[in-house]
Amino acid sequence: MTDQPVLAGDVPADLVAVAERHGQAVAAGDTAATLADFRPDRTGQLTGSARLPDRLVSSRLLRLEAEPDGLVAAYIRYTAEDGTAAVLRSRWVKLDEGWRVTQVRNIPATPPVMPAGPRDDGLDVPHWEGLRDGEVRVQRCARCGHWIWAPQPVCPRCHGFELAWPVVEPAGVVYSWTRTWQPFAPELSGHVPFVVVLAELPAAGGRRLLGVLRDGDGDGVRVGQAVLGEIDPAPDPGGWPVLRWRLA
Repeated sequence: MTDQPVLAGDVPADLVAVAERHGQAVAAGDTAATLADFRPDRTGQLTGSARLPDRLVSSRLLRLEAEPDGLVAAYIRYTAEDGTAAVLRSRWVKLDEGWRVTQVRNIPATPPVMPAGPRDDGLDVPHWEGLRDGEVRVQRCARCGHWIWAPQPVCPRCHGFELAWPVVEPAGVVYSWTRTWQPFAPELSGHVPFVVVLAELPAAGGRRLLGVLRDGDGDGVRVGQAVLGEIDPAPDPGGWPVLRWRLA
């Protein structure tokens, strides 16, 4: 087995040494050298983008892959004293001052788990209980048939109180989406960038539900694209499942 990195596509020869040196600097805890490799206008963003084990002892450049947009992705495995390892993918761009990291994240590209659960007023509890049962439930007026989201105590159309929670097919289209590059909370570290999708559901009268896109960075996502909902189980016994969207 060779320790040489795999080179995929037209990878510039000088980047191999640069990426290897970068990995060694990270593993050695050389903050100055690590930051010097970052794209200057993204230093703050990149600092908290990835999550590594404590007490690193080594790094290994696994793969360099040329990407269609002119960037080159470097996959580097970092190993800690206790044998724990993590793989980071850094994307490199050639600037006037040389190769610089323009993006970094943990691999696999796992969508973040953010706080989930019912609102304080409890009106959406049936929706969250439905997710626990593996179903997507959306509020609907039993009197006039109007679909309601976000949940309300009374039908906004007929003012009826006969509100039901039928199960709907979690399939729709992207109405809007946004990509987040900043780890605004500790639980997001290692998972940026990620994409949040507002999906419009034909089976629920065109009501729109939010969810994190399962497809990592969301490359290629666009308005009108078909998505399917998937339910991730609660991360702990007292928690709540979350609805995610996958590009169909």
